[in-house]
Amino acid sequence: MSFIVYVLITLAAAAALGLLALEDPGYVLISRTPYEIEVSLVLAVVLAGIVLFAVYLVLRLLWAVLRMPRTAGRWRVNRRHALATQATLAGYSRLIEGEWEEAEEILSQRLGYGATPLLSALGAAYAAQQRADYDARDKYLLQARNQEPEHIEAVEITRARLLERAGQLDEARGVLEQLHEQGVRRRAVQGMLVELLQRQQDWPALESLFKDLKRSRILPEGEMKILNRDLQVRLLTSDARPDAGAQVWSRLSRQERRDPVLTAVHVRSLIDAGNMKQAEKILRKAINRNWDGDLVRLYGHIRYEPIDALLKQAENWRVTHADDPDLLITLARFQLELKARDKALLLLVEAARIGVSGETYMELGLLLESMGESAKALQCYRRGLQESHASPVSEPSSTSSELLPAVVESR
Repeated sequence: MSFIVYVLITLAAAAALGLLALEDPGYVLISRTPYEIEVSLVLAVVLAGIVLFAVYLVLRLLWAVLRMPRTAGRWRVNRRHALATQATLAGYSRLIEGEWEEAEEILSQRLGYGATPLLSALGAAYAAQQRADYDARDKYLLQARNQEPEHIEAVEITRARLLERAGQLDEARGVLEQLHEQGVRRRAVQGMLVELLQRQQDWPALESLFKDLKRSRILPEGEMKILNRDLQVRLLTSDARPDAGAQVWSRLSRQERRDPVLTAVHVRSLIDAGNMKQAEKILRKAINRNWDGDLVRLYGHIRYEPIDALLKQAENWRVTHADDPDLLITLARFQLELKARDKALLLLVEAARIGVSGETYMELGLLLESMGESAKALQCYRRGLQESHASPVSEPSSTSSELLPAVVESR
């Protein structure tokens, strides 16, 4: 387009000169003793234009020759970048297809070139790991770290993930702990470190990390609550020393000690240790404060003299929770402890009618087996297994209404 404009301007200028020449051609005199040159003005202008254009072409040619090495070098760099970009795309296509060897070969051929050398190095490292070539994987990761120092956090996070997937948990943990100590507060780093500590069951280290996470508020509140509950459960049960659970329990906040799950875990440890009175005291307070079916069933496992006091406490709860199946199971357990099998049988049958659960049928099966009713006990066991694998929603069913009256009527 610009060339056409230049041509039009030239033609317009030539036409204007031609019109001027018709009226007054003029002349140009060049005198140099002993010579004189006289030409028309139009011819002198045309010759000057030709000379200037020739000089311009010569200068452009010289400039191009002088810049040729730099231009050639830039072309080679652009060419390498273009080929490296194509190799990255082709390599990742092979990664998606699961062709690990081919992917690694393509990605590693042009490492250091292209617009995304980091992606090529990380992709090659992943392909090498899939081939279980961990030395090659580490080499590619080191290249990625050296080539992209501004993205070192991304490289180290990827390294930790690859180490974790390869089963090198100690090495992965070391990378993540180093990032944590350096002040990297990425959610991915903290989440992976939490998972590794859980897998290694290093609860003291996880407790220390939890305190830091609580201050920094990196993880969502919901995840923190779940993590705290799981951590406290592990701390309550991980140490086999008799007083270890009590020490952990004493460190819990008032709100945590009111958590039914933590309460149940602590009470079970007390029961296993034979500290029945303390377990009963904690359970009774927790149930009176906030009714919970799991805690009510757990209350039925308390055993200390006199058993009548425990039964009386459970009967008092029945005034306000008459149709609670968990309470009926607890009452049945106390009746069995008192050798009142008929009462226990009626309570278990009633519990199964109100809220069908696998545990109820298992308890009923054990009772029937102890009473010599093997066939009916087997039927209850089968039903209990079915309910254990069924939906957790408890509701009366037609099957239970057919089975349980037959058990009672047969007596």
